Amino acid sequence: MRAFLIGAAAIGNTRLGSELEILLALGAAHGTDALLAALHRAVAFRRFRAADVRSILAAGTGAPQPRPAGEALILDLPVAPTRSLDAYKITPAVVDGEVIS
Repeated sequence: MRAFLIGAAAIGNTRLGSELEILLALGAAHGTDALLAALHRAVAFRRFRAADVRSILAAGTGAPQPRPAGEALILDLPVAPTRSLDAYKITPAVVDGEVIS
């Protein structure tokens, strides 16, 4: 909760006082643990408004959780045949000795 308040103040949230009432109401409705998890997620994504926290709570546990980057994924990819650019050359067609473009 402290990181959320510091972040909200840092972005210049001038409605922080009234939004605290909304956050307390959300905590009463969803429970303290759910509210703290939503605040933690809001801080991770730098979202410091009560509406953002409400959206996070509405998404519930279905929202993906950010994770730090892992190791590089190295795959053996299939080799595709290659052709020369001459294979794509457009040549005019000749029908009965006449060039058709």
